[in-house]
Amino acid sequence: MTDTMTGRQLVEKAFTYLTTLTKECRKALTVKFEHEYKGIPLDSIETTMKREIESWFARRDKNIAITHDKSLKGRPGELLMTYSGLTKGAHFRVHVESLFTLASSSSNSPSYLKSLNLYVDKRDFMK
Repeated sequence: MTDTMTGRQLVEKAFTYLTTLTKECRKALTVKFEHEYKGIPLDSIETTMKREIESWFARRDKNIAITHDKSLKGRPGELLMTYSGLTKGAHFRVHVESLFTLASSSSNSPSYLKSLNLYVDKRDFMK
């Protein structure tokens, strides 16, 4: 017979898996924003980023459900987002930090991806 995993083991397994997934997502989104969304207007970055992240996770693993919690805009060109998620037996948060360079200071000026980071924090995992 197979032993069932404890809550701690489930969380550990989910954390390891989500760490790998966020790295894959970061690579895929970086390539996409460098090629398809080069020069994207500044005011459409948030909606485009949300759509791409949600669709990437939906395509990659149908057993993971993520929902957008909040978005914060830091200095010009900086976007911070938080997602909450659920997988088999574990709740978690995914953090997104992105920085875009701006061609000018207007809200519809072309912007280019400078850096993108997706990560999960082990303290945000629970059964």
